[in-house]
Amino acid sequence: MRATYVGRPFRAAALVRYGCFVCSCLRGALLTALALLTLGCPARTSSIDAAAERYVRLALALGDRDSDSLDTYHGPAEWQADARTRHATLTEIRREATTLADTLTPRPGDNPSSDAEIRRAFLVRQLRAIAARIDILLGARPSFADETRTLFAFDGPIEPDDGAAVRAEIAKLLPGDAPLAARYAAFERRHVIPPDRLNAVLERAIDGCRAATRAHVQLPADERVVIEYVNDLPWSAFTRYEGHSVSRIRVNTGLPLTVDRALDLACHEAYPGHHTIATLIDSRSPGRVEFLAHPLFSPQSMLHEAAASLAPSLAFPEPARLGFERDVLFPLAGLDPSAAALHVRVGRLVDRLAGAQAAIARRYLDGALDFPRAAAALEGEALMPSAEGVLKFLNQFRSYAATYTLGRERLRRQLEAKAPPGDENVRWRVFLDVVSNPAQILPPELRRGQ
Repeated sequence: MRATYVGRPFRAAALVRYGCFVCSCLRGALLTALALLTLGCPARTSSIDAAAERYVRLALALGDRDSDSLDTYHGPAEWQADARTRHATLTEIRREATTLADTLTPRPGDNPSSDAEIRRAFLVRQLRAIAARIDILLGARPSFADETRTLFAFDGPIEPDDGAAVRAEIAKLLPGDAPLAARYAAFERRHVIPPDRLNAVLERAIDGCRAATRAHVQLPADERVVIEYVNDLPWSAFTRYEGHSVSRIRVNTGLPLTVDRALDLACHEAYPGHHTIATLIDSRSPGRVEFLAHPLFSPQSMLHEAAASLAPSLAFPEPARLGFERDVLFPLAGLDPSAAALHVRVGRLVDRLAGAQAAIARRYLDGALDFPRAAAALEGEALMPSAEGVLKFLNQFRSYAATYTLGRERLRRQLEAKAPPGDENVRWRVFLDVVSNPAQILPPELRRGQ
């Protein structure tokens, strides 16, 4: 989801020439025709654009049945209205998604690295994820590893940081007799932005993220973000791209924001995070119908959340981050600027506990931890004072949480392999090349449609 969750860092058109497909047997043809008629799509397909439209309509049909499954959509209003009118069943949607994915099989002689083949493979993975999400909605409970693979094309594991060593370092910075989780929670409360200063701090943080991004990215002159404040989200913030280089960011005032996390949110949601990514895709991929819809549970989401979670460190590498928070954001929040250095240092250490968060989430969803023990583990091992809220999030969105942690770490390692830390210009170029074409994130085996 184009969103930031309250927990750290659970936060916030080429042609595939398969021609008119012919089913291999009468049963397949009848099922395909039935599904197509149900969803209002053309019964014969001659181009990848037509397949992409069918995919978008399927994403809308699933979103009509399950609102959590559709992140954003900025295509023709009549397509969404048609999905609501037809109200296809989950079984019908799954059958059509599977049938369409099966028609997009590679042909002898296809170049797996060609734009057409990459685009086709992207559609196949997105369609398979739709089918996998429907299985879960219908009661399936795959293992965490199987779920992240089928929904997000993620194959782990990723070796996490040494959580015990990270916690020991934090304990030195936050001395005391109380449990470390309690010391950390008290420390965070000292840096919460007062409600009457939140808008000023957040708008200035967004301005800073925008300036850092525009130094490396050419964005449309009329691009902009609109901020709204609400109090009824399961997220710290949620960004919806509305098309034409405009995004709407809804910020949850019911959850406290520290100065450090306000900057995280601004970069994650806006620049160079979700708003920037969506704007670049929109401007660099004209005519790519498949990008009009963004299913929440999909490989595309894994890429988007991973990239948005890396956005703060890209826009504000240290010590630039410390200088911006100390000299600009802390005074705006009415907080002592001399406290910024420790605040930022502790924040970066807690970010390194993402691996612990992911491991606990996996054990909880696999049934190895019950609710109370998982909450205790999140508080003690990942220093998450909002542990119960995180577990409720996992109950609703399940392995989606991995996009913020495991996805971020995988993408970070991929970027560093091509652009070692310190060479900021190269890092920006590689980041932008990846996020401006979500299909490029597919590993080679998936580009071949396997």
